[in-house]
Amino acid sequence: MIYRIANDKLSIAVSSLGAELVSAKQGGTERLWQNETGEWAHSAPVLFPVCGNCGVWVNGAEYPIKPHGFAKYSEFALVDRGEDRLTFELCDSPNTRAVFPYAFRFRITYRLGEDGALFIEYEISAPSAKLSYACGGHESYALANPIGCYELVFPEEERFVSLLHDGAGRLTGKTLNFGAGKVLPLPAEFLREGRTLIFSGLRSRSVILRERGGRAAAQTHFNGFENLLLWHASDSRMICIEPWQNLPDAAGEKGEFPLKKGVRTLQANEKETFTRMIRYFDL
Repeated sequence: MIYRIANDKLSIAVSSLGAELVSAKQGGTERLWQNETGEWAHSAPVLFPVCGNCGVWVNGAEYPIKPHGFAKYSEFALVDRGEDRLTFELCDSPNTRAVFPYAFRFRITYRLGEDGALFIEYEISAPSAKLSYACGGHESYALANPIGCYELVFPEEERFVSLLHDGAGRLTGKTLNFGAGKVLPLPAEFLREGRTLIFSGLRSRSVILRERGGRAAAQTHFNGFENLLLWHASDSRMICIEPWQNLPDAAGEKGEFPLKKGVRTLQANEKETFTRMIRYFDL
């Protein structure tokens, strides 16, 4: 089911399938990818309890979880609704425990700010026993022009060294250097054929998407997420800006899931919350 909320700045629609944001309109203009070219049927999938191709081994046993986890394929329950917010919930079940051996409660809230900002809050709880997990975002941004016309602007000086991956999305151990500074021109020729830019350990916790040397299109804040990934459907006018907590596995990696970098662990009855923000600017 699709649920909608709006104010005088922004209107959004969220599907209960995956608790996925499927529309975000500012002034009547759609700001999310709508699969215009038929290349990618999503717009902003929620990544939980893993991001990317990250295997789950617990006490030596392997669990067959899919890349990006199961939240994107799961039906969430709407548990709270107000004029400015929607809260969805997913809990463990026999189906999830077959691929992820933990009890959990995962809530995601979308809230409209009075100034036009969209707040996305993740709340993860361990209801009965220790829980290890990771989460992330995969929001798309519709572009008015070809991707090569855009750049990202960071508040901190960064080294733009991308971790390279193979065809299965696993890290190869190789890197590609895109320079350093506060501005990253989006490399249109690299972002093709499923290739993803993977920047690990960034200092910045926000970024602005803008036309090269020109006006800003959007800004996103991602406190609690130290990895930022960029992906682009090859023939589209869109870019996905993806804050992740964990990284993909290296090829052949079979380490215990709770020990992987970026994976977080809660004790029984603990919970933690991460709040992100997206702001769209007038086009």
